[in-house]
Amino acid sequence: MTTSTDGTTTLRLVQISDTHLSRWDGPLRRNFRTLARFVNETLRPDLVVHAGDSVLSNPDSEEDYRAAKELLSLIDAPMLLIPGNHDVGEPYERTWWTATAERLARHRRHFGPAPWLHWFGDVALIGLNSQIFGTGLPEEDQQWRWLADVAPSIEDRAAVLFLHKSFWTGYCGSDGRQGAIDPVDRDRVLDTLRAARLLGVSNGDVHRYRKTWHGAQFELWGPSTAFLVHREETEKLPAGLEQLGVVLFEFTGERVKATFQTTPGLEEVEVGGFEESRLIRSEIAAAMRQAEGAATT
Repeated sequence: MTTSTDGTTTLRLVQISDTHLSRWDGPLRRNFRTLARFVNETLRPDLVVHAGDSVLSNPDSEEDYRAAKELLSLIDAPMLLIPGNHDVGEPYERTWWTATAERLARHRRHFGPAPWLHWFGDVALIGLNSQIFGTGLPEEDQQWRWLADVAPSIEDRAAVLFLHKSFWTGYCGSDGRQGAIDPVDRDRVLDTLRAARLLGVSNGDVHRYRKTWHGAQFELWGPSTAFLVHREETEKLPAGLEQLGVVLFEFTGERVKATFQTTPGLEEVEVGGFEESRLIRSEIAAAMRQAEGAATT
């Protein structure tokens, strides 16, 4: 928190995303240690929001969850987390990768509940679990009920929404994965929050910084702190800054300023170009074979 000479107070929030941490040492863990020092010593936020994909890739790895939790504790400021696809699975049928109640419970056990509402000065921060939209899981219905319950408390108040998947901008990855939430779910969120003054929405997942506007509301994509996507993949994505870093939000009353912050010393590696990605591929392949075998017995 900073106070100007005219007495105006500014609260600082840092969004980190797609840290992809694991028990294996390598550039991703090194990058996070570098990031934690930069956040603590230079940015000095009042709050940190982690916009998903805390763990490397295997949502069933307790070891990676424990390692991620230990590393995330290097950041001094309080932290709120929401799940990503590598934390709890995808929000559609994709065999082994599908979101499950067990995976949701694991994330909740290690990192606390999602959704959440947090008042940050005059602004309501809302964290939603985008990975359960359209799943039909009981947790999806619980989230919709929760959102309806909290909506009256932010009526006529400013709000910023955080989730993992893109909110307005749709795209399709090379594997066919839809990168944005379904428009039906988006419209239901907006309708539920219609009495609030939604300032904008911020997400992770895409491993690039991008800020666009939908009328008076911003849509912000937060960069990864871990690795960049394949160059072939970037050609399929909307334009954005392909650089590792974080987003700094500065809240002065209901005014919000968001800026990309580069982090000196990060190793800019591509997915697949480091030892952890080779190790996790073998682990996931074995887990998928085991799941397929169990399904046929």
